[in-house]
Amino acid sequence: MDAEILSRIQFAITAGFHFLFPPISIGLGLYLVLVEAAWLRSGDEKFRRAAKFFTKLFAVLFAVGVATGIILEFEFGTNWPVYSNFVGDVFGSPLAIEAVFAFFLESVFLGLSVWGWDRLGKRAHFFSTCMLCLGAHLSAVWIIAANSFMQTPAGFELQFTDPVTGAVQTLAQGAVPTAEQIPHTRAVIADFWDMALSASFADRFFHTVAGAWICGAFFALGVCGWLVLKGRTNFAEPCAKIALVFGAVSSAAMMFTGHESARTLAHTQPEKIAAFEGHYKTSASAPLCLVGNVDEQKREVSGIKADGLFSFLAFGSFDSEVKGLNDLPSDEFLRRIYPNATPAELERVRPKFWPPVNFSFHSFRIMAYLGGAIAAFAAWGFALWIFGILFDLQKPLSKWFWRASLFSILLPLAASQAGWALAEVGRQPWIVWHVLKTSDAVTTSASAGEILFSIILFSAIFAAVTAVALKILFSKIGAEE
Repeated sequence: MDAEILSRIQFAITAGFHFLFPPISIGLGLYLVLVEAAWLRSGDEKFRRAAKFFTKLFAVLFAVGVATGIILEFEFGTNWPVYSNFVGDVFGSPLAIEAVFAFFLESVFLGLSVWGWDRLGKRAHFFSTCMLCLGAHLSAVWIIAANSFMQTPAGFELQFTDPVTGAVQTLAQGAVPTAEQIPHTRAVIADFWDMALSASFADRFFHTVAGAWICGAFFALGVCGWLVLKGRTNFAEPCAKIALVFGAVSSAAMMFTGHESARTLAHTQPEKIAAFEGHYKTSASAPLCLVGNVDEQKREVSGIKADGLFSFLAFGSFDSEVKGLNDLPSDEFLRRIYPNATPAELERVRPKFWPPVNFSFHSFRIMAYLGGAIAAFAAWGFALWIFGILFDLQKPLSKWFWRASLFSILLPLAASQAGWALAEVGRQPWIVWHVLKTSDAVTTSASAGEILFSIILFSAIFAAVTAVALKILFSKIGAEE
């Protein structure tokens, strides 16, 4: 394997491992607010004890997330220096804001939340917990703003510096720099807010945060489930109910925001959403494949299909026309790269600008069906609650629900991983959509052997970090009586 493939693998491993922790901590931050609010409202010491307990777990998850996030940021420079040089002025701005404002806000108030129980009054401590939650969500704002720029770049201009004369020239809007121009071209901010609030930002933020809320809710539900099964129900039962309601509301929000994200994709990244469905031929009443497989050679999809449903999800009408990959990207865009190409030549090069269709197709279904499983699990819990047997371990359905809750923690995490992979792989071959290709952004100085060694090293470190984090979490959960 060459340096590009290995760099992709290393970044995917690092990002995937890192992304296990922020979603839980974002959701758990809001869960802490709900539990502590219950303490303020009722005065019941059970909720105070629960908030103190879950804050300790939050601190462990936060620490691991910070450590792995630092490694991820360094990899932009070590593995993707061309990208860092090309968009550093733009991409670095939201990351710097996240570090200076959101990260420090979250860190400071985490300290107050952990060590301020006997030093702060009730309302002061609740305020610190709210600020902790706000900091976690603000981190998501700026990280997603940076990533959304990669998906739907806006608010910038490309400046090319002539390597001979040093003259600076602003490239035309929509220009795609050539391989020769890339080392001498930089993206600079023309409008900060257009850049930060790009076309895909709002939908991607709310969809990601809804997923994070589910991760936090199911983490809390699983921990409460363990305590229930062990008979340690001091606060487990009321807190489990809070987690169940929180998870159900978040699941509903997830479905709504997912639909809105798909509608945005149809306008901003049509190649990506077409790949989600293996949709090759432009057609009206485009079907949605519920279960199936893509034959990339024949450019066909086989399986169970619902006619018109893809058109409805993308454009709100069962009769709407949906562009297929055979017509994407458009001839107009391709002529920016191949200005003298004939129509036949454009047809031959067009597949080079498609994402991996089979991967996108199946990742989308994994994410969607995991979302359905999450909603079904929440419905199971509510059914037990309604019939008054939620905590009756003598009932098999109840006992199996709490046993399953221990593993249900993995459901939203797996869905988040699938969604992240779908978003990033579905953007290929672009690292910055329709501006800079991933293959043009990789390091030219590190060898394949060096990258492979670092992959092995980081994987070993991540395994060790996972073992230590799990041991600490289990010890803190096991110590609760």
